[in-house]
Amino acid sequence: MNSANEFAEAHVVLCDDSITNVMILSKLVESEGISDIHSFTDPRKLLPHLREHEKAIDLLILDVEMPHITGLEVMRTLRADIGDRISFPIVVITGLQDQEIRHQALLAGANDFINKPFDQVEVVLRVKNLLRVRRAFRLQASLAQHLETEVERRTAELNQAVETLVHRMALAGEMRDNETGQHVARVGRYSRLLAEGIGLPPDLCFMIEKAAPLHDIGKIGIPDSILHKNGGLDEEERRTMDLHTQKGAELLGDHDSLLIQMAASIAANHHEKWDGSGYPRGLKGESIPVEGRIVAVADVFDALTTTRPYKQPWSAEQAIGFLRENAGSHFDPAVVETFIARRGDIMAVMEQLRD
Repeated sequence: MNSANEFAEAHVVLCDDSITNVMILSKLVESEGISDIHSFTDPRKLLPHLREHEKAIDLLILDVEMPHITGLEVMRTLRADIGDRISFPIVVITGLQDQEIRHQALLAGANDFINKPFDQVEVVLRVKNLLRVRRAFRLQASLAQHLETEVERRTAELNQAVETLVHRMALAGEMRDNETGQHVARVGRYSRLLAEGIGLPPDLCFMIEKAAPLHDIGKIGIPDSILHKNGGLDEEERRTMDLHTQKGAELLGDHDSLLIQMAASIAANHHEKWDGSGYPRGLKGESIPVEGRIVAVADVFDALTTTRPYKQPWSAEQAIGFLRENAGSHFDPAVVETFIARRGDIMAVMEQLRD
């Protein structure tokens, strides 16, 4: 690649109070095929241009000793305005012996120096080197942005795939238990309303809604003779049925997905009771994970208000009365209070997702 083509799209800014120096530098820059050159002899006019075109600029060549505003003050002002986001390199014009000025310029953000009087070969080489650095930086930034976008897209696809898998697993579990898909959908929606009502963060409310339908997934591991038995279960059968919480947690297991982790916690804890009389671990009060306390209320309400092989549905009033009577023993009182406060929203979901 010849230099005329290599730097054809570069945007170079020059500022020197000497019109002679500006003309010399402009000619040297033009010799490398650069036509987008903005020249200033008054640094007061330079700063607005730098602020407006900061992202488009590829190189700033700046004199130090100028009236009104020095080159050092320009760099300090620019850094105060833009901070460390200044992306273009800065070449400072200075004398060979100005060591203190060089030190101050480096602290202010200079990347390189051009000495006076100008050595034409040196000027061209320094300009070319810094433009190549700038081009590499732009390429790196573009690739980083592309990778970030691609990671975000792939992550969204993966999250969607996990959500779909969770939903289908929930439907499979309900089909095996002779439930309808609307049951798991209602439990999810009720759970989200309760999570919002007690003030959980939005992303956690969303996750609880998506994970709650897997609360009974462990019933996949319960024998049909128990799962579909007509009539009550004996003591041994009840112990076997109660294992569905542990089986659900084991089935979901350790997983990188936060959604699957949430579903495992709900499966394990939705039959714990506020007073410690629940199962599988007999947890009590706030030692029960909040998602388990929420789904316990949502699941029981839906079970009470829907038709089951062994019972007719209760009215919403009866079911709410049951929740109220058992707040503080079976259920977290705060969750029950929230359920009652959001009764209108609960009833709307119940009507919308009716079997």
